[in-house]
Amino acid sequence: MLWRNLNIAKLEMMNFKRFYGHHSLDLLTDPEHDKNLILIGAENGMGKTSIHEAINYAFYEFPDLPKITTKPDYLTAVSDRLNHRALDDGETEYWVALDLIAFPQGTQRALRIERKWDVDLHTRRIIGSKLDIFENGRLIDWVGDEAYQDFLRSILPPTISPYFFFDGEKIQEFAEDENFERMKEGILDILHINVYRTLITDLKRHVIDAIEKSEVQPFENDDLYKLLEEAERLEAEIQKKQERLEENKREQDETHIGIKVLDEEVRRIARPGTPKRDSLLTERTHAEDALDGIKQAIDESIDNLPLLMSGKLLALLEEALLDEQANRGLLEKNEIFRGKISKIEKEVFGVHQDVPAEYKLSKQQSKLYRELFRDISCKVFELSSDKAKPILHDIGSGERQRIIGRISAAQTAIPGIIENLDARERLNSDLRSIDNQLKASADDPQISEMLEKLGLLREKIGGFQQEQTSLEADLQRLNADLAKRRKQIEDRQSKREATTKAKKAIRLAQDTQKALHAFIKKLAPEKLSLLKDNFEYMYHLLRKSEDPVHRIEIDRDTWRIILYDSKNRPLEKRVFSAGMKQMYALSLLWALSKASGRDFPIVIDTPVGRLDRRNRWSLFEKYLPHAGHQVIVLSTDTEVDIEATKKLAPHVAKQYRLEYEPSKESTVIRVGYFF
Repeated sequence: MLWRNLNIAKLEMMNFKRFYGHHSLDLLTDPEHDKNLILIGAENGMGKTSIHEAINYAFYEFPDLPKITTKPDYLTAVSDRLNHRALDDGETEYWVALDLIAFPQGTQRALRIERKWDVDLHTRRIIGSKLDIFENGRLIDWVGDEAYQDFLRSILPPTISPYFFFDGEKIQEFAEDENFERMKEGILDILHINVYRTLITDLKRHVIDAIEKSEVQPFENDDLYKLLEEAERLEAEIQKKQERLEENKREQDETHIGIKVLDEEVRRIARPGTPKRDSLLTERTHAEDALDGIKQAIDESIDNLPLLMSGKLLALLEEALLDEQANRGLLEKNEIFRGKISKIEKEVFGVHQDVPAEYKLSKQQSKLYRELFRDISCKVFELSSDKAKPILHDIGSGERQRIIGRISAAQTAIPGIIENLDARERLNSDLRSIDNQLKASADDPQISEMLEKLGLLREKIGGFQQEQTSLEADLQRLNADLAKRRKQIEDRQSKREATTKAKKAIRLAQDTQKALHAFIKKLAPEKLSLLKDNFEYMYHLLRKSEDPVHRIEIDRDTWRIILYDSKNRPLEKRVFSAGMKQMYALSLLWALSKASGRDFPIVIDTPVGRLDRRNRWSLFEKYLPHAGHQVIVLSTDTEVDIEATKKLAPHVAKQYRLEYEPSKESTVIRVGYFF
């Protein structure tokens, strides 16, 4: 079921973050009278982000929340969001709830989501959670407990929620090319393309594969089931490695925190210290900062390592791709004309029974004339005398060019990687030397002990980093092995024999897959055109007159948005100002919401970010009043100030402000904005 219209009627929180006790927000708007805005104002630190997070934490748990991939991550994240006073007072109620009004297939439904958390007051940590969903006040019992989260995903898929619930300060990330691949899946979800891709996959798994397993008879020496077991084993091993990689990163973070705490303690105890010790401590801080920068640079280049490890094979692949790119047209032309020549040659020089003996050619004559015919044909049709190399890689020209560029970038990264690795070794050596000098200069045994612990923690970090590199390499290898097994499984399945009934079922499923692929090919250009039109409309409303963007195009293969200036030259978004990036991102989000055909609430935390005055007024006049039927704006009084409030007033349905109440040691919600 596709949920096309959704409203958040009410948000409730119990002991969530800044909010002690129970708090409620009525969020219904009045779009029929052009009042689609809810203004919620607060000074920094008063709970704006808490409202934003409460909506997300009501809808989702792991792995659907940003940067939360495991249950331990989720329990930690929720534990960090418990109200501290409530924990001190021994409170046991912690929950968030959303009242929703939804319109699937045109029928209004009133839903309530309640997500509650069980807390261990002794450890002040969450130990479990419970999700309940009600319709018209009655607990939904036609959805099992384990399927509740799937039900919420069907209402608002987590891949598309960042395009409706977003932080204005981080919105510029949508304009960064390096984030596009991550965004692409969300875009395909919003535009419904992934619905059909999922159906294609499900047909394979639940129809074709199921029939293959139960009814299709194998050929002799068929190893399909062995390959299926091997693929399943690889998938399990990949999952295990990924979980350990996540755990490794958490342990690294915890160890870094431990290093920071110990380092601060050494500084506190050592002061006032000798000038030499102070100098050493400062020197160590500089070395650690430099080491962090080097490690970040190494992490950023890690994607190049799998390619570089292939050595000469990488150069051979690049050479083959370049040859294919140069020879593709030659190959296609040669294949067409050689086929025609071969057909003519067969007709002319073939054996004809009705030809009188005196006119028949001898073998030598036939060979001679055949060779003359081929030579003349090559000249007439301008065929290359050199046979074009075959196309080995079944990819389009755009994808081939992208791979060539990726290989080139990897090769140019080698000197930088070597330089960074050498610099890391030098800095680690410097840090060991500084720590030894600090130990020698320390007259307090406690400092020596702490410095020794710091050294051990740094060694621990090194071990974690080595393990991380090894895990990432293992995952690359395992994913490559899994792709190979899947290809072998496809090959085996294509050769198996089936009963007539099973064959018909498989053929029907395969025909359906082909039809869906054809439908996607037809649907995608229509969606792209709609997305492009909507994007251009909003972008030209928001842009400044000096903005260099003249027109846009969307690549049909990659879905990337390409911007052109007035001279039809492509523009690099990375050189855009912060304001231009935000206007670009807002236009993209607006275009996606319109192209999706879904009317979902928009929740914007800190809407103006780093915008200058002109961009702010564009946002207030041209974007917010038209962003959606329900737009919840979380801002400070310096972002949506008194002038902006007057400008937005005709479109505002409700206004609230968040204030700190000392007597309650809590943020409270009051009706009315700042002004």
